[in-house]
Amino acid sequence: MLEKVTDPRDPRGRIYRLSFLLAAAFVAVLAGAKNFAAIERQIADLSPLLLTKLGGTWCYFRQGFRLPGEKTIRILLNEIDPKELDRIFGAWLFRNARLDDDGLLVLAIDGKVLRGAWTDEHERFTLFSAMIHDLGVTVAQVAVPADTNEITQVENLLDVLPVDDERAVLVTMDAAHTQRDTAEHIAGKRGFDYIVTIKGNQPTLQRAVRKAMIPVLSSGDPEHDVTERGHGRINRWQAWTTNAKKIDFPHLKRIAAIRRDTWELDGTWISKEIALIGTSDPSMPAHEFHEHVRKHWGIENKCHYVRDTVWREDAHQARTKHGPQNMAALRNAANSSLRIAGYTNITATTEWISRDRTRALRLLATLCNNDDVK
Repeated sequence: MLEKVTDPRDPRGRIYRLSFLLAAAFVAVLAGAKNFAAIERQIADLSPLLLTKLGGTWCYFRQGFRLPGEKTIRILLNEIDPKELDRIFGAWLFRNARLDDDGLLVLAIDGKVLRGAWTDEHERFTLFSAMIHDLGVTVAQVAVPADTNEITQVENLLDVLPVDDERAVLVTMDAAHTQRDTAEHIAGKRGFDYIVTIKGNQPTLQRAVRKAMIPVLSSGDPEHDVTERGHGRINRWQAWTTNAKKIDFPHLKRIAAIRRDTWELDGTWISKEIALIGTSDPSMPAHEFHEHVRKHWGIENKCHYVRDTVWREDAHQARTKHGPQNMAALRNAANSSLRIAGYTNITATTEWISRDRTRALRLLATLCNNDDVK
């Protein structure tokens, strides 16, 4: 797979194969490397067996493997085309996720600011990504230009998804993406379904949905009712749904209201909130509204939060050229491949791999052939 990445280096004087450098960097990140210098140190500790399998270069004069320094790694990751690397990693992860070909693919899309990185215009560097619900596998990522925001990048993100238009896809988004152009592109152009949260950034739509839901909320019991106890609280969710009727929003077919009440463990009531939700799926039941809305935030818990806590992404001040996005691509690939393999405690697993980096070999096995990443 990594042989498909375009090599930006001058052919003269190349010592290491590009696929070796990327594979070794990937193993280093799987072992917890947080920056370019840490990647160098991790590679320096790789065993001869692992270096051989990764395609390392043997030096007969030194009677040992040549090992890249921090400068080599940094320059390479600064120069590689991040769009291509994200696309190839996304196709590999999507294939390895072993999705049911007949099932619904549910994707959460959201942006993440890399607080340690800055653009040439001295603006915050933001990445916009798509993650498979439940699995926590990130299959697409694009950079947000400094002169705009993630709302304008939905089309670019969906265009690089490693899926064809024949697969049933549902895209979940937060309220910032409740935009007419976004809904039209997802449901109209791509033929996917969407779920959006409706808030005050669309006041006319919010008023229309609230007006349509009031008779439903007043008429009887909820269609879905679930109570959970955990984290020192008791939470109860109730959901009501109805047809969108003549509400003016592209492809909106069904709306829902989800009420959450929270109590202390002793029964003391704490709070109540009601969320208004809309979808282009005309037959979505109440329990699926509830399930998809809650699982949407897995992109924060399973992806963004993990990149910050395990790999200290916000503290990494990679600010040159494509370094921030390519390092994020390696972290996404590491986190996603661990989740595909069934590991949920990412911190403990990276520590486990760092004690014996040959343990990463099973994570490098691929199910996709060359046609999947062309």
